[in-house]
Amino acid sequence: VRAPDAATDARQTHTHTRSPPTMAVHAVWLSVLAMIVGQPRISTRTRPIVCQFGVAVSELDKKYDVEALAQRMGDADRQALLRALIAEKDADAAEAALKRVAQWRSGEGKPTVDAAATGIAAALASGQWDNNKLNAAAPHADKIAPYLGASQIQTLSSKDGAWLIYVIRAGAIDDGKLMSQVTKEELAEYFAFVKEVHSHVANMRTEAGGKLVGVVTVNDLSGVNLFGSSAFRDALSLSSKTAAPLYPGLAGPTILLNLPPLLNALVKLFKPLFPPVVAARIKFEQGPLSKVKDLAELLPNSPENTIRNQFLDDVAQMVK
Repeated sequence: VRAPDAATDARQTHTHTRSPPTMAVHAVWLSVLAMIVGQPRISTRTRPIVCQFGVAVSELDKKYDVEALAQRMGDADRQALLRALIAEKDADAAEAALKRVAQWRSGEGKPTVDAAATGIAAALASGQWDNNKLNAAAPHADKIAPYLGASQIQTLSSKDGAWLIYVIRAGAIDDGKLMSQVTKEELAEYFAFVKEVHSHVANMRTEAGGKLVGVVTVNDLSGVNLFGSSAFRDALSLSSKTAAPLYPGLAGPTILLNLPPLLNALVKLFKPLFPPVVAARIKFEQGPLSKVKDLAELLPNSPENTIRNQFLDDVAQMVK
């Protein structure tokens, strides 16, 4: 886990046998579809949810009539109410979603919620963010941390403060060795922890800055292994499908960078068929990060870090 700055069911009807490369491409394409299907729904009564991030909470409160839902739900957190109203089609759906979330957080999800709270408190204890202490609180950290470091996964902040930018470079993950150490359920628990941390940090920053903060996910597929672990892809899919309904109004677009040529050709073929709400959520780009050898080069947060600054500028353009 790297906190910000201081902080896929497809059924085959063909009877012929695929060649290994074709099977591999197909498997990775299913993973891409999983990331799309696993995204939270976008409200159909307003602009796409991505347009709400960076907007003043006071303005959004009035637009979505948070007060009316607050009167129905008593002491519920107003930011949670706002996010649910943005994500769902109406107040009834928002209330139902929030009740499901509350049930999960006090039941099955309580270990994840508690672990994230403990990790964040430890990371902030010295007054400056200590990412090592956050990582130590993550479930199964002793088995996962050697494979998911700054070169594989990290979180940055956008220049305007509207986004947490969650970056993953799958090609840098030794998924075979990783999945020899953990089950897909354990890895899904780890990614649930990451999601909870992102939610907590986004909420803190929204409270502090007065503008709604969301999370944009950037999946850089540079150097991705088409013959990678299917268990790893299954864990990502499980995590996405499980977590998506539990954090309404948090996720912004998913950006897929630098797809291998065959996958890029599939995108060009199928993208016109995407429903508008999916097209608003998923973006494909070639180029950004393609010349960055190691994601750790993004870490130094300074005006002199031209690699980081260029990437943040690229993301800002892609989320418009």
